[in-house]
Amino acid sequence: MNKFFTKILILLVSLFWFHSGVDAAEILQVTSSSVLLIGDHNRTYTVKLACTEITPDLEEESLKWLKKQLPRHTKVNLKPKGSVNGVLVAKVIPFDSEIDITEKYINEGFATNKC
Repeated sequence: MNKFFTKILILLVSLFWFHSGVDAAEILQVTSSSVLLIGDHNRTYTVKLACTEITPDLEEESLKWLKKQLPRHTKVNLKPKGSVNGVLVAKVIPFDSEIDITEKYINEGFATNKC
């Protein structure tokens, strides 16, 4: 009888283990045309988009475009490239896309590639 309860307990624990979701990083705020505030329900990070140089003439327009592409609570993957003055520099890839947001930015003409 004791073995039966042990097997049931293991089955229940494994069911809950496999159904527990993993919390991904998500956009909390677009603070500027190249800086994002990203959180993972445990920590928050200030992230600068890697390999971008924003054209000053298009700052306001590029900020609107970026907010449209990455609305609040958008789930993203981060590929860190380093840090500058305590700010994480990373490539940001939305879950629904396999294309880095920097590539889209450059293709739209809002930024130039620094890498």
